[in-house]
Amino acid sequence: MSVRNIARKDLADAGRSKMLWVVTGIVLLSTAGITGLLAATSGMAAREVFALSFQLAVTMLPIVALILAKGAITAERESGSLRVLLSLPPSRRDVLLGKLIGRTALMLVATLVGGLATGLVVLTILGGTVGSLASFIGFLGLMSVAFVALGVGISAGSASDSRATAAAVGAYMILVALWNLIQTAIQYGAVELGLITAGSEPAWLQLVGLFPPNRAANAAYRATVEGQLFGTDPFASAWLPILVLLAWLFVPVTAGYLRFRDAQIG
Repeated sequence: MSVRNIARKDLADAGRSKMLWVVTGIVLLSTAGITGLLAATSGMAAREVFALSFQLAVTMLPIVALILAKGAITAERESGSLRVLLSLPPSRRDVLLGKLIGRTALMLVATLVGGLATGLVVLTILGGTVGSLASFIGFLGLMSVAFVALGVGISAGSASDSRATAAAVGAYMILVALWNLIQTAIQYGAVELGLITAGSEPAWLQLVGLFPPNRAANAAYRATVEGQLFGTDPFASAWLPILVLLAWLFVPVTAGYLRFRDAQIG
């Protein structure tokens, strides 16, 4: 069984998950609904509504991506089908890549549907450009894939689905829900230790702010809309947060593979 066949099978299996589509439907309805309400009643311009909708989406889509990806390896490991699969020609690397491709494809479809629905609501009510819609969908898609990669890496490195679930929830809480608090605590600690002065924000602290994929995607989208793709200030340009997002595509999967490669499959 090749990587392509594993990806195709995994795409079909994951696509039958009722929980995934329920969560995706809730995200779609809430995001598009809130965006439509803003567009119809707030009096804001299309660009402002897109920005607010993007901030809402980068809060909600990560949990969908992590739910989708966290069982990629562990579900088959617990059912015993992983041992059967590994007795066939595919290596562990092939299995991991196939799972990653399958879950990524499914997440991109969900993101495309949600992004198009939300964007079309804005364009229909307020007008706007196709370019703004493309940036909106493109960076949401890149962020979603980054969280899928994180979820697959967690799944590959976890011995059970319960541990993968706990790790995925913890990752969401740290990277999405609590990162503002964490960054503030880091800044406060640096001031107390005399590393920086109060009110200052050195480059390393700004990089801390860009670390989560959702924040990197938001920064990249904002810079792209403002036309700052390759500016001299990396923190006001799109290229640095894009590099952060690309790192999220590879690092968690690589770390997960290294644990999966040496794991005992019972």
